[in-house]
Amino acid sequence: MSERKKIYFYIAANIAMLIPVPGRLAYAIILLVLFNIQMAVSALFFHAIHRMNLASMRNALLALSIIALGILYKQILIIFCPIAALTLSYCIFLPTLTSVIIEFFFIDYEHGVKSHLAATMKKASFMTLFNLLFFCIRDILGYGTLTFPGWKSLVVIHLPSNPMRTDAGVFLATIPGSLCLIALLLALYIVGTKRINILLNSPIFKEEGK
Repeated sequence: MSERKKIYFYIAANIAMLIPVPGRLAYAIILLVLFNIQMAVSALFFHAIHRMNLASMRNALLALSIIALGILYKQILIIFCPIAALTLSYCIFLPTLTSVIIEFFFIDYEHGVKSHLAATMKKASFMTLFNLLFFCIRDILGYGTLTFPGWKSLVVIHLPSNPMRTDAGVFLATIPGSLCLIALLLALYIVGTKRINILLNSPIFKEEGK
């Protein structure tokens, strides 16, 4: 699979976290912590299953372990930040769906535990950065704030602009607004990659490279 197709697949798999989650950076951080833990655990658990000669039950055991991790994380979140747990509701289990899809479709275990773990976390880091950027834009333009998880509540940093104002930026905090933002970012990526490919394949660039 080409790198461009992989990126499209990552975005499609990641839509589960991009669309239904409220447009606050704090909620994205909470979900992304769970997502990265699940990706790391699934990679390590995969090799543990093969060491115990349980390869025939691999998919079922991996799915159960990731789901159990999501349930445990939800219970910890209820203690740490109940308002976030209440707001996110079922959305707390969306990283489970994404991690399962990514791990099953792009699994690479032939080069050992370290290589598999490094490759898995590389995929997770790409999606993490994209999510953080996406929710940062929604939080800033939609509410005029930056929010972070805190003990028993969210930490809200108000930006110089009035966070209570009503304008076009608030639209980005809604579900239709998030869809439009995804479409815009995807269009910018497509146009940008085309321009870069044209530049790299141009005779002038090739001559300078020589």
